[in-house]
Amino acid sequence: MTLAGLPFVRPPRLHGIAAVVALGAIVGVPLLSAFFPRSAARLAVPLLAITSVGIFLTVPDTERVSLVMAVMLVAAVVCLASEITPNQWAIAATALVVIGVAILDSAGRGAAIVRATGCFGVLLAAPLAEWLNRLRTNAELERRSNTIVLVVAHCLVVGFASRALIRETSMTLVVPAVGGALFLTAVLLFAVSRPAATEP
Repeated sequence: MTLAGLPFVRPPRLHGIAAVVALGAIVGVPLLSAFFPRSAARLAVPLLAITSVGIFLTVPDTERVSLVMAVMLVAAVVCLASEITPNQWAIAATALVVIGVAILDSAGRGAAIVRATGCFGVLLAAPLAEWLNRLRTNAELERRSNTIVLVVAHCLVVGFASRALIRETSMTLVVPAVGGALFLTAVLLFAVSRPAATEP
């Protein structure tokens, strides 16, 4: 018996648009997460833990994602208690594992993969907001989003992607809904960001 033949690691059958969405997620999520603002990097693991909870609540199968969720919750507590700040590569690698498990537990459904991708919330939106900030300010003036705003916005996007769209199977509805939520989140973070020099 090969490793791929084991139920725990057997990949789902992906066809058509679901395969395209899975490829986009497995490449795009870690790539964007790698550019999560360094000033907020300490929040990355706790945010990924929230992401894993959202994915657990939205994918059809949960045997794999439940284990990842448990690990992420423990890791979040350790990171917060020890004030550990992961580097960008660690954030990207962790995001890759989480989205990979989400795809494995998606039962090959494209809508489930899109919802799981939406659960990455500000991990995808914050890099976009930071790039927008660089367009309006010089490179020496860093702008940052408030920590509370990041956490609240993340929870709202995760809740929307994982639960509000849970019964939707149409890609024509789920894709623009999740994409719109992430875009609006990026705009919000861009709008509320303030120059780092003004922070106490």
